[in-house]
Amino acid sequence: MGHSVRKQLWGTIAALAVSVTGCGFNAHAAKNVSSSSSSKLQVIGFWANDVSTGLTAIYQYPHAISQFSPFWYSVDRLGGLTSHVNSAILSQVQKKHIPIVPLVNDATGTQAFLPDPLTRIRAARAIADMVGKMHFQGVNIDFEPPHTHLSSDLTAFAIDLRDFLPRTDVITMDVVPHSGGAYDYSKLAPEVNQFILMSYDEHADGSLEGPVAAMPWVSNIVTRMLSSVPASKIILGIPVYGYSWPVGSTVATTIPYNAVTPVMNKNAKWSTLYQETYARYITANGPTIAWWESLQGMSQKIALAQKDHLAGVALWHVGYANKSVTQLLLSQIGRQP
Repeated sequence: MGHSVRKQLWGTIAALAVSVTGCGFNAHAAKNVSSSSSSKLQVIGFWANDVSTGLTAIYQYPHAISQFSPFWYSVDRLGGLTSHVNSAILSQVQKKHIPIVPLVNDATGTQAFLPDPLTRIRAARAIADMVGKMHFQGVNIDFEPPHTHLSSDLTAFAIDLRDFLPRTDVITMDVVPHSGGAYDYSKLAPEVNQFILMSYDEHADGSLEGPVAAMPWVSNIVTRMLSSVPASKIILGIPVYGYSWPVGSTVATTIPYNAVTPVMNKNAKWSTLYQETYARYITANGPTIAWWESLQGMSQKIALAQKDHLAGVALWHVGYANKSVTQLLLSQIGRQP
């Protein structure tokens, strides 16, 4: 998802015990959690159009996700739409019959097209035309406005977009935690099918080391959102990655889940405070610490979504996943339609 394109496999999982040093994952327990849920969660698989990360796990287990949301379009300052569609992946996903709801982000980084009604309507019309022409099932809006003064403009855009699109087309909107009131949920809710809470990057490049999505933090922001948005409209974001930092540095390197190194696994520990996996080790650059979402952490986030009766979960992003992640989804949530 677009966290401004944020930094960025055996039998069934029920018979599997995946263990990382200090942080075991009990798949049987996960299956029990799933059976207690009153309704099946949706699973949105984001993809950042990163050709260096494949989608083998999704092609092998297409029913692990209910929707594929690739970062394929951007809006410029004049409301024009730029395409980044990967035709090979488009063809493969269509062959697997996975619904596609592409992510559209703001190329300007400042939502420059939102305040002007002409450029705002031009953007809404261009997006709706694209969805119809490409026969997509809807669109994901990833503008991430940081300022309260854009709240009415974002709402006006959502109204325009909803009017241009058939009601059968889905509109999802990515929500940044601590956005300072940029989302007027009461006015957006009639236009937007679901809000995707970007519950990751609690610590990231630019901050000192720390958990990417500590459970206490995630639980708090979910509770806060539930005070304004019905659970049936909330999708919980789950990171499929982590970061490594030189000790004492604020410069972090993204570590996809499928690229966690042997030295990280060897030194991995489970933080009971933050309920996330971390490791301290030595590299050529000196003492290093990494935090990442392991299967245990992903399972806990899924359980939280089930407990709170949320609409589903969204993975950022599925190019970072391997077969163990898709098997976890199938075991704990179940096969998607």
